[in-house]
Amino acid sequence: MAEPQPAPTAVVAPPPGTAAQKAVALVAGRWDLVLRLGLLGIILVLGAYFAIRSPVFLSVDNLQNIGRQMAVFGIIAVGETFVIITAGIDLSVGSVLGITAIVCALELAHGWPLLLALATPLLLGAGIGMFNGILIDTQKLPPFIVTLGMLSILRGITEMMGGGLDITFNPSGFTDFGINLTFGIPNLFLVLAGVCIVAGVLLHFTRLGRHIYALGSNYEGSRLAGIKVRSTTLIVYTISGLCAAIAGILLTSRLSLGDPNAGTGYELDAISAAVLGGASLFGARGTILGTFMGVLLVNMIANGINLLNVDAFFSRVVEGVLLIAVVWVDQWRKRRLAQ
Repeated sequence: MAEPQPAPTAVVAPPPGTAAQKAVALVAGRWDLVLRLGLLGIILVLGAYFAIRSPVFLSVDNLQNIGRQMAVFGIIAVGETFVIITAGIDLSVGSVLGITAIVCALELAHGWPLLLALATPLLLGAGIGMFNGILIDTQKLPPFIVTLGMLSILRGITEMMGGGLDITFNPSGFTDFGINLTFGIPNLFLVLAGVCIVAGVLLHFTRLGRHIYALGSNYEGSRLAGIKVRSTTLIVYTISGLCAAIAGILLTSRLSLGDPNAGTGYELDAISAAVLGGASLFGARGTILGTFMGVLLVNMIANGINLLNVDAFFSRVVEGVLLIAVVWVDQWRKRRLAQ
């Protein structure tokens, strides 16, 4: 009697594209690292291109100039990063810079002591930021509307205070600080570096930093977990206002006058730099190092295009294209992770 033959076993081939899908998932999961490396690559490629096209680009004087240009809106971008990580937005930082710069210049023009002329703008900037945070958290108003309204209010007050004219004051050690160097490095850039270090430690190595990320990830979940969401929100917007005030003081020092139009449009540059550096407008993601690299990229593009005698407005075009590309890739990453 013949023995029964075993039924043939079906061989199931692995689904096509498995390796590719794993690679995509790996890239999507390590997006922050990928973005930073990609941003670094863009900076190196553009730096090499500008250096080849213009020998002046890598000159000491030009590098020092880039450092000074980075300092003012780089400090604003650091403060903006804190807000963006909480899924908020602060459109008032440019106007905060403007009003604190005018206040500082007016006080110096009227002979106020230097320490008092520095402390007043800092307190003013921090106070404006805290007021924004109070309206946003206690009254549940959208951050976009609150800070957009504050942008308009502060810009109008600044114009009235300055009368539409520049505010001049007697040159002093304050103005020397804005143009001098320390060990060949612009003083303004050293301030930016110091702000970045303090902000990086605060954001990445403290309980407050963890609460800020948690707030951007899930507001209600953070509240239920025992995080003081109100105080965290107030601190974040206070930091943003304080950073804008520091930038206003530095700009006044560099220009040796108070300009009523100072800071106009800086809020968009700050947001662009933070997003280019990996911060997500949907919250819970962003780093100070990434923001610093975004600031460097934006300033390097503007400087290089200027050296090549290309229309200065073209740098805005490049910045906008990069911004849209980064956000598009970020959305692609989220869709892949969802799958």
